Amino acid sequence: AARRPQSGRAVSALLGAATTLAFCGRAVTTTFTTPGALCRSRVSQSASGGALRAAAPSAARRVPSSRGRRIGRRAGAVPGLGDQATFAFALAALSSVFNGTFPVCARLPAGPPLDPVLFNGLVCAGVFVSSLLLPVITGAPLVFTAGGLCGGVLFVFAALFSFIAIPRAGLATAQAVWSCSAILVSFAWGAFGPAEVAAQVADLPLSLGALALLVVGALVIVNCDAIAARLGGSGADQQAEQQEEASDRTTGIASALAVGLFGGSVLVPFKFVPPEAAGLAAVPSFGLGALLAGIAVTLAYWKGIKGEKGLPSIAADNLGAGLLSGTVWNLGNVCSIIAQSPPYSLPYGIAYPILQCALFFGGLLGIYAFNEIRGGAVNVFWAGALALAAGIVGLSLYGPGAGA
Repeated sequence: AARRPQSGRAVSALLGAATTLAFCGRAVTTTFTTPGALCRSRVSQSASGGALRAAAPSAARRVPSSRGRRIGRRAGAVPGLGDQATFAFALAALSSVFNGTFPVCARLPAGPPLDPVLFNGLVCAGVFVSSLLLPVITGAPLVFTAGGLCGGVLFVFAALFSFIAIPRAGLATAQAVWSCSAILVSFAWGAFGPAEVAAQVADLPLSLGALALLVVGALVIVNCDAIAARLGGSGADQQAEQQEEASDRTTGIASALAVGLFGGSVLVPFKFVPPEAAGLAAVPSFGLGALLAGIAVTLAYWKGIKGEKGLPSIAADNLGAGLLSGTVWNLGNVCSIIAQSPPYSLPYGIAYPILQCALFFGGLLGIYAFNEIRGGAVNVFWAGALALAAGIVGLSLYGPGAGA
């Protein structure tokens, strides 16, 4: 009963922060939108069959900068929202909430936790099932794409290492590390990858400065207990406990870095998908890739590494938690895809940093719901989170594709 108020505070903070991200993100980012981008957005609107007509470049230039991302609203397109740009930012913020909360499902079952590799297989099944439901719900065409399949395989390894990292490094620390490493990997793809993926870096020195902020923020979060102890904010017993578990913590941090490596590359295969099969149409292929790779990894582990003869026994609550976790992650995936697709067309350089704010939502749960970080270490954690946030904003403004 004592944990219920903490969980309620965490949920309230999640919802409030998501709303702030959506509306504040729109207010900041709209200032940097070019007239040409507005013109292209309106052309896509007119092509969709709505009443909006393509705006001329001269008309776009007369739009005030504070309204640069405003897109003409189709009748009944987004009930209850001011315009489609606001809805796009709300979707991006919602994708961050889902991305930050899907690992928590592993903690829902009662009793001893399921082997993380087996739980990862259930997550992959949840992604597959929810992906198959998408064409039925949205009416998207059911097509096969190799790029979607490859993206699903990359997701399997990202999810696998996340469930290895969390029990060893803690939810808040693990998510901070893999969010940071995912941004670093995506920057490398975006700056130095093939032409289909790479985009021009707006300002290389400032981009490197933003990357440095990300690294500093991650190091502060990872070592928040030790830093707080040195500053006198935590007791010696907590520091001794951390030293006793140093080996497990190192393994957890290494696993979180692997999550960033695979997770930061998940969207790369989608850049090679033909336009007619991209977006939501590629999600079922993504789910198929996740299922096939998940089965292969789980069987190789169960039969090859553990040497078990039969099939694993999985309790009903573990089965439900794994399927729910995969579904929650896929909801965030779908939100991000919709936000970056017509008619909303939120630029990748804006949507991806918002997605990486998942570390903020994971930190809220890790601190207020699971009590993983306590005392003065909480203040140190938020200092590191501020550095991470500043790095994310800087990378979105000056990194690959900034201002596109």
